[in-house]
Amino acid sequence: MRIAIHVLILLTMLELVVVAEPPTFVPGVWKRLTPSTVTTSFEDHVFCQGVAIDPQQPTTLYLCICAYDVAKGGLFKTTDSGGTWKKIGALDEPLHVAVDSSDSNHLYCVDGVRGATQGFWVSRDGGENWSMPEGFKRITEKPVGTRDLYSLAVDPTDFQHILVSFHSPWSDGRNCGVLESIDGGESWSVHAPPQTLKGGYGMAVFFLYDPAKKVGDRNTWLFTAQEGGFFKTTDGGRSWKNVYPYPMTHGGNQLYRAKDGTLYSGGYQYPARSVDNGSSWQQIKSGLVYSWYMGICGDGRNIYTACTNKGEPFFFSPEGDGLDWKPLNEQTFSAAPFSMVYDPIHHILYAASWEEGLLAIQLE
Repeated sequence: MRIAIHVLILLTMLELVVVAEPPTFVPGVWKRLTPSTVTTSFEDHVFCQGVAIDPQQPTTLYLCICAYDVAKGGLFKTTDSGGTWKKIGALDEPLHVAVDSSDSNHLYCVDGVRGATQGFWVSRDGGENWSMPEGFKRITEKPVGTRDLYSLAVDPTDFQHILVSFHSPWSDGRNCGVLESIDGGESWSVHAPPQTLKGGYGMAVFFLYDPAKKVGDRNTWLFTAQEGGFFKTTDGGRSWKNVYPYPMTHGGNQLYRAKDGTLYSGGYQYPARSVDNGSSWQQIKSGLVYSWYMGICGDGRNIYTACTNKGEPFFFSPEGDGLDWKPLNEQTFSAAPFSMVYDPIHHILYAASWEEGLLAIQLE
Protein backbone atom coordinates (compact mmCIF):
# COMPACT_ATOMS: atom_id res chain seq x y z
CA MET A 1 0.00 0.00 0.00
CA ARG A 2 2.82 2.43 0.92
CA ILE A 3 4.59 1.77 -2.40
CA ALA A 4 1.35 2.34 -4.29
CA ILE A 5 0.82 5.67 -2.54
CA HIS A 6 4.37 6.77 -3.36
CA VAL A 7 3.86 5.82 -7.02
CA LEU A 8 0.59 7.75 -7.12
CA ILE A 9 2.27 10.84 -5.63
CA LEU A 10 5.11 10.58 -8.13
CA LEU A 11 2.70 10.28 -11.07
CA THR A 12 0.74 13.28 -9.80
CA MET A 13 3.93 15.33 -9.58
CA LEU A 14 4.94 14.31 -13.08
CA GLU A 15 1.55 15.39 -14.42
CA LEU A 16 2.11 18.85 -12.94
CA VAL A 17 5.50 19.23 -14.61
CA VAL A 18 4.70 20.39 -18.12
CA VAL A 19 7.74 20.79 -20.32
CA ALA A 20 6.79 23.47 -22.82
CA GLU A 21 7.97 23.24 -26.37
CA PRO A 22 9.23 26.41 -28.06
CA PRO A 23 6.87 27.71 -30.73
CA THR A 24 7.16 26.33 -34.23
CA PHE A 25 7.28 28.70 -37.18
CA VAL A 26 6.46 28.62 -40.83
CA PRO A 27 9.41 30.59 -42.24
CA GLY A 28 8.32 33.98 -43.53
CA VAL A 29 4.92 33.93 -41.75
CA TRP A 30 4.05 36.05 -38.71
CA LYS A 31 2.88 34.14 -35.61
CA ARG A 32 1.18 35.58 -32.50
CA LEU A 33 2.99 34.81 -29.23
CA THR A 34 1.16 37.08 -26.77
CA PRO A 35 0.82 35.58 -23.26
CA SER A 36 -2.42 33.60 -23.05
CA THR A 37 -3.64 35.70 -20.09
CA VAL A 38 -3.34 38.94 -22.09
CA THR A 39 -5.80 40.23 -24.68
CA THR A 40 -4.53 43.40 -26.33
CA SER A 41 -7.21 45.74 -27.67
CA PHE A 42 -7.71 49.43 -28.39
CA GLU A 43 -11.32 49.10 -27.27
CA ASP A 44 -10.30 47.66 -23.89
CA HIS A 45 -7.21 49.89 -23.71
CA VAL A 46 -4.72 47.06 -23.25
CA PHE A 47 -1.51 47.64 -25.18
CA CYS A 48 1.65 45.70 -26.00
CA GLN A 49 4.62 48.01 -25.44
CA GLY A 50 8.34 47.27 -25.15
CA VAL A 51 10.00 43.92 -25.85
CA ALA A 52 13.57 43.11 -24.79
CA ILE A 53 15.78 40.12 -25.50
CA ASP A 54 18.53 38.66 -23.33
CA PRO A 55 21.78 38.96 -25.34
CA GLN A 56 23.26 35.89 -23.63
CA GLN A 57 20.11 33.76 -23.85
CA PRO A 58 18.03 34.96 -26.83
CA THR A 59 15.23 32.52 -26.04
CA THR A 60 14.54 34.71 -22.98
CA LEU A 61 12.38 37.77 -23.65
CA TYR A 62 10.61 40.39 -21.57
CA LEU A 63 7.29 41.86 -22.71
CA CYS A 64 5.72 45.04 -21.32
CA ILE A 65 1.91 45.22 -21.19
CA CYS A 66 0.17 48.51 -20.35
CA ALA A 67 -3.52 49.18 -19.76
CA TYR A 68 -5.85 51.91 -18.59
CA ASP A 69 -6.84 49.41 -15.92
CA VAL A 70 -3.38 48.81 -14.46
CA ALA A 71 -4.45 45.44 -13.06
CA LYS A 72 -4.35 44.20 -16.66
CA GLY A 73 -0.80 45.46 -17.22
CA GLY A 74 2.55 44.15 -16.07
CA LEU A 75 5.83 42.58 -17.09
CA PHE A 76 5.95 39.10 -18.63
CA LYS A 77 8.92 36.79 -19.17
CA THR A 78 9.49 33.80 -21.43
CA THR A 79 12.52 31.51 -21.50
CA ASP A 80 11.37 29.45 -24.51
CA SER A 81 11.00 32.06 -27.25
CA GLY A 82 7.39 32.82 -26.38
CA GLY A 83 6.10 29.29 -25.94
CA THR A 84 5.13 29.99 -22.33
CA TRP A 85 5.03 33.18 -20.26
CA LYS A 86 5.13 34.13 -16.59
CA LYS A 87 4.07 37.44 -15.11
CA ILE A 88 6.94 38.72 -12.97
CA GLY A 89 7.43 41.54 -10.49
CA ALA A 90 4.78 44.04 -9.45
CA LEU A 91 5.17 46.84 -11.99
CA ASP A 92 1.95 48.47 -13.24
CA GLU A 93 2.93 50.04 -16.55
CA PRO A 94 6.41 48.90 -17.66
CA LEU A 95 7.46 50.55 -20.93
CA HIS A 96 11.05 49.48 -21.61
CA VAL A 97 13.41 46.84 -20.22
CA ALA A 98 17.19 46.58 -20.68
CA VAL A 99 19.18 43.39 -19.98
CA ASP A 100 22.84 43.47 -18.97
CA SER A 101 24.85 41.69 -21.68
CA SER A 102 27.27 40.33 -19.05
CA ASP A 103 24.67 39.34 -16.41
CA SER A 104 21.28 37.99 -17.44
CA ASN A 105 19.85 38.58 -13.97
CA HIS A 106 20.65 42.31 -14.01
CA LEU A 107 17.80 44.34 -15.52
CA TYR A 108 16.54 47.92 -15.71
CA CYS A 109 12.95 48.95 -16.35
CA VAL A 110 11.20 52.29 -16.77
CA ASP A 111 7.53 52.58 -15.82
CA GLY A 112 5.27 55.51 -16.66
CA VAL A 113 2.06 57.13 -17.93
CA ARG A 114 -0.24 55.75 -15.21
CA GLY A 115 -0.30 53.49 -12.17
CA ALA A 116 1.44 53.50 -8.79
CA THR A 117 4.87 52.20 -9.85
CA GLN A 118 6.12 54.98 -12.11
CA GLY A 119 9.89 55.39 -12.14
CA PHE A 120 13.23 53.65 -12.68
CA TRP A 121 13.59 50.12 -11.37
CA VAL A 122 16.46 47.63 -10.98
CA SER A 123 16.29 43.83 -10.72
CA ARG A 124 19.12 41.48 -9.74
CA ASP A 125 17.18 38.23 -10.10
CA GLY A 126 15.93 38.23 -13.68
CA GLY A 127 12.87 40.36 -13.02
CA GLU A 128 11.27 38.51 -10.12
CA ASN A 129 11.90 41.41 -7.74
CA TRP A 130 12.48 45.12 -8.39
CA SER A 131 13.78 48.02 -6.33
CA MET A 132 13.88 51.76 -6.94
CA PRO A 133 17.27 53.31 -6.07
CA GLU A 134 17.19 55.93 -3.32
CA GLY A 135 19.08 58.34 -5.57
CA PHE A 136 16.30 58.20 -8.14
CA LYS A 137 13.69 58.80 -5.46
CA ARG A 138 15.54 61.91 -4.25
CA ILE A 139 16.22 63.47 -7.66
CA THR A 140 12.60 63.04 -8.76
CA GLU A 141 11.28 64.76 -5.64
CA LYS A 142 13.42 67.85 -6.28
CA PRO A 143 14.09 69.40 -8.73
CA VAL A 144 12.32 67.14 -11.25
CA GLY A 145 9.01 66.61 -9.44
CA THR A 146 7.79 63.53 -11.35
CA ARG A 147 8.69 59.86 -11.81
CA ASP A 148 6.59 59.47 -14.95
CA LEU A 149 9.22 58.01 -17.30
CA TYR A 150 9.01 57.32 -21.03
CA SER A 151 12.25 55.89 -22.38
CA LEU A 152 15.50 54.22 -21.35
CA ALA A 153 18.94 54.17 -22.99
CA VAL A 154 22.04 52.24 -21.90
CA ASP A 155 25.62 53.02 -22.93
CA PRO A 156 26.77 50.19 -25.25
CA THR A 157 30.12 50.05 -23.42
CA ASP A 158 28.92 50.47 -19.84
CA PHE A 159 25.67 49.07 -18.41
CA GLN A 160 26.10 51.37 -15.41
CA HIS A 161 25.72 54.43 -17.66
CA ILE A 162 22.00 55.15 -18.14
CA LEU A 163 19.78 57.85 -19.64
CA VAL A 164 16.04 58.21 -19.00
CA SER A 165 13.47 60.63 -20.41
CA PHE A 166 9.99 61.58 -19.25
CA HIS A 167 6.34 61.46 -20.16
CA SER A 168 5.23 64.36 -17.92
CA PRO A 169 6.61 67.90 -17.57
CA TRP A 170 8.97 68.70 -14.73
CA SER A 171 7.87 70.57 -11.63
CA ASP A 172 8.65 74.03 -13.03
CA GLY A 173 6.17 73.44 -15.87
CA ARG A 174 8.82 73.37 -18.58
CA ASN A 175 9.34 70.56 -20.99
CA CYS A 176 11.02 67.55 -19.46
CA GLY A 177 14.71 66.87 -19.99
CA VAL A 178 17.04 63.92 -19.38
CA LEU A 179 18.41 62.25 -16.26
CA GLU A 180 21.81 60.54 -16.45
CA SER A 181 23.37 57.99 -14.10
CA ILE A 182 26.89 56.56 -14.27
CA ASP A 183 26.50 54.17 -11.34
CA GLY A 184 23.56 51.99 -12.31
CA GLY A 185 20.89 54.38 -11.05
CA GLU A 186 22.24 55.08 -7.57
CA SER A 187 22.84 58.77 -8.33
CA TRP A 188 21.70 61.05 -11.14
CA SER A 189 22.60 64.24 -13.01
CA VAL A 190 19.90 66.55 -14.37
CA HIS A 191 20.10 67.75 -18.00
CA ALA A 192 17.67 70.46 -19.05
CA PRO A 193 15.68 70.03 -22.28
CA PRO A 194 16.88 71.77 -25.44
CA GLN A 195 16.21 75.52 -25.19
CA THR A 196 14.62 75.60 -28.64
CA LEU A 197 12.18 72.79 -27.84
CA LYS A 198 8.74 74.07 -28.88
CA GLY A 199 6.61 72.04 -26.51
CA GLY A 200 4.92 68.76 -25.92
CA TYR A 201 5.67 65.98 -23.49
CA GLY A 202 6.72 62.41 -23.87
CA MET A 203 10.32 62.34 -25.09
CA ALA A 204 12.77 59.58 -26.03
CA VAL A 205 16.55 59.54 -25.63
CA PHE A 206 19.26 57.37 -27.24
CA PHE A 207 23.04 56.98 -27.29
CA LEU A 208 24.59 57.80 -30.67
CA TYR A 209 27.62 55.68 -29.84
CA ASP A 210 29.06 52.84 -31.89
CA PRO A 211 32.38 51.81 -30.31
CA ALA A 212 33.06 49.16 -32.97
CA LYS A 213 33.02 51.80 -35.69
CA LYS A 214 34.49 54.50 -33.44
CA VAL A 215 31.47 56.70 -34.05
CA GLY A 216 30.29 59.03 -31.30
CA ASP A 217 31.11 58.55 -27.63
CA ARG A 218 29.41 58.31 -24.23
CA ASN A 219 28.42 61.99 -24.46
CA THR A 220 26.76 61.79 -27.89
CA TRP A 221 22.98 61.47 -27.54
CA LEU A 222 19.80 61.89 -29.55
CA PHE A 223 16.69 63.43 -27.95
CA THR A 224 13.42 63.05 -29.87
CA ALA A 225 10.28 65.04 -29.10
CA GLN A 226 6.60 64.90 -30.01
CA GLU A 227 6.84 68.58 -30.90
CA GLY A 228 9.97 70.23 -32.23
CA GLY A 229 11.70 67.25 -33.86
CA PHE A 230 15.05 65.59 -33.06
CA PHE A 231 17.93 67.13 -31.11
CA LYS A 232 21.56 66.01 -30.87
CA THR A 233 24.19 66.68 -28.21
CA THR A 234 27.90 65.87 -28.34
CA ASP A 235 28.70 67.23 -24.88
CA GLY A 236 26.47 65.14 -22.65
CA GLY A 237 23.41 67.40 -22.71
CA ARG A 238 25.08 70.74 -22.02
CA SER A 239 24.07 71.97 -25.48
CA TRP A 240 21.68 70.65 -28.13
CA LYS A 241 21.25 71.17 -31.85
CA ASN A 242 17.92 70.72 -33.64
CA VAL A 243 18.80 68.18 -36.38
CA TYR A 244 15.36 67.19 -37.75
CA PRO A 245 12.11 69.18 -37.88
CA TYR A 246 9.61 66.31 -37.81
CA PRO A 247 8.44 64.83 -34.49
CA MET A 248 8.64 61.34 -33.17
CA THR A 249 5.41 59.36 -32.95
CA HIS A 250 3.24 59.63 -29.87
CA GLY A 251 4.15 56.63 -27.76
CA GLY A 252 7.81 56.55 -28.71
CA ASN A 253 10.25 55.68 -31.42
CA GLN A 254 13.01 53.13 -31.85
CA LEU A 255 16.53 53.69 -33.17
CA TYR A 256 18.37 51.08 -35.24
CA ARG A 257 21.95 51.23 -36.53
CA ALA A 258 22.58 49.21 -39.71
CA LYS A 259 25.84 47.33 -40.19
CA ASP A 260 27.23 50.17 -42.36
CA GLY A 261 26.56 52.67 -39.55
CA THR A 262 23.43 54.26 -41.05
CA LEU A 263 20.80 55.14 -38.45
CA TYR A 264 17.06 54.55 -38.84
CA SER A 265 14.35 55.93 -36.58
CA GLY A 266 10.61 55.68 -36.32
CA GLY A 267 8.79 58.97 -36.76
CA TYR A 268 5.57 60.80 -37.41
CA GLN A 269 4.49 60.65 -41.10
CA TYR A 270 7.44 58.44 -42.14
CA PRO A 271 10.58 56.84 -40.69
CA ALA A 272 13.83 58.81 -40.81
CA ARG A 273 17.37 57.97 -41.94
CA SER A 274 20.76 59.47 -41.05
CA VAL A 275 24.15 58.74 -42.63
CA ASP A 276 26.15 61.11 -40.38
CA ASN A 277 25.45 59.69 -36.93
CA GLY A 278 22.33 61.75 -36.35
CA SER A 279 23.63 65.18 -37.38
CA SER A 280 21.04 65.33 -40.17
CA TRP A 281 18.03 63.22 -41.14
CA GLN A 282 15.84 62.56 -44.15
CA GLN A 283 12.34 61.12 -44.32
CA ILE A 284 12.02 57.72 -45.99
CA LYS A 285 8.97 57.59 -48.25
CA SER A 286 9.51 55.30 -51.22
CA GLY A 287 7.21 52.29 -50.89
CA LEU A 288 5.86 53.37 -47.49
CA VAL A 289 2.47 54.85 -46.58
CA TYR A 290 1.84 58.16 -44.82
CA SER A 291 1.32 57.20 -41.19
CA TRP A 292 2.98 56.91 -37.78
CA TYR A 293 6.02 54.65 -37.31
CA MET A 294 7.61 53.55 -34.04
CA GLY A 295 9.45 50.22 -34.11
CA ILE A 296 12.28 49.69 -36.58
CA CYS A 297 14.85 46.89 -36.51
CA GLY A 298 17.18 44.88 -38.70
CA ASP A 299 18.82 41.46 -38.94
CA GLY A 300 22.05 42.48 -40.70
CA ARG A 301 20.54 41.91 -44.15
CA ASN A 302 17.25 43.81 -44.11
CA ILE A 303 15.55 46.52 -42.07
CA TYR A 304 11.91 46.12 -40.97
CA THR A 305 9.17 48.49 -39.85
CA ALA A 306 5.38 48.92 -39.87
CA CYS A 307 2.87 51.75 -39.49
CA THR A 308 -0.21 52.49 -37.39
CA ASN A 309 -2.68 52.34 -40.32
CA LYS A 310 -5.04 49.39 -40.25
CA GLY A 311 -4.73 46.78 -42.95
CA GLU A 312 -1.07 47.43 -43.77
CA PRO A 313 1.79 44.90 -43.91
CA PHE A 314 5.25 45.06 -42.42
CA PHE A 315 7.76 46.65 -44.79
CA PHE A 316 11.42 45.86 -45.42
CA SER A 317 14.42 47.31 -47.24
CA PRO A 318 17.88 45.80 -47.77
CA GLU A 319 20.41 47.24 -45.33
CA GLY A 320 22.54 48.26 -48.29
CA ASP A 321 19.65 50.44 -49.53
CA GLY A 322 17.33 51.74 -46.82
CA LEU A 323 15.56 54.12 -49.20
CA ASP A 324 13.18 51.87 -51.13
CA TRP A 325 10.76 49.66 -49.20
CA LYS A 326 8.47 46.75 -50.08
CA PRO A 327 5.86 44.67 -48.20
CA LEU A 328 7.47 41.81 -46.28
CA ASN A 329 4.59 39.44 -47.07
CA GLU A 330 0.82 39.51 -47.61
CA GLN A 331 -0.14 39.53 -43.91
CA THR A 332 -1.68 42.80 -42.72
CA PHE A 333 -2.21 44.17 -39.23
CA SER A 334 -4.02 46.91 -37.35
CA ALA A 335 -1.32 48.70 -35.39
CA ALA A 336 2.37 49.45 -35.55
CA PRO A 337 5.00 47.70 -33.45
CA PHE A 338 5.96 49.77 -30.43
CA SER A 339 9.37 48.08 -30.51
CA MET A 340 11.14 45.22 -32.27
CA VAL A 341 14.05 42.90 -31.41
CA TYR A 342 15.93 40.24 -33.34
CA ASP A 343 17.22 36.85 -32.17
CA PRO A 344 20.35 36.27 -34.31
CA ILE A 345 20.75 32.65 -33.20
CA HIS A 346 17.32 31.42 -34.25
CA HIS A 347 16.70 34.16 -36.85
CA ILE A 348 13.45 35.30 -35.24
CA LEU A 349 12.19 38.87 -35.43
CA TYR A 350 9.81 39.91 -32.64
CA ALA A 351 7.45 42.88 -32.92
CA ALA A 352 5.51 44.19 -29.91
CA SER A 353 2.44 45.66 -31.59
CA TRP A 354 0.07 47.90 -29.65
CA GLU A 355 -3.11 46.11 -30.67
CA GLU A 356 -1.94 42.88 -32.26
CA GLY A 357 0.17 41.76 -29.28
CA LEU A 358 3.54 40.10 -29.71
CA LEU A 359 4.23 38.96 -33.27
CA ALA A 360 7.17 36.85 -34.37
CA ILE A 361 8.52 35.69 -37.70
CA GLN A 362 11.35 33.35 -38.59
CA LEU A 363 13.35 35.03 -41.31
CA GLU A 364 15.48 32.09 -42.37
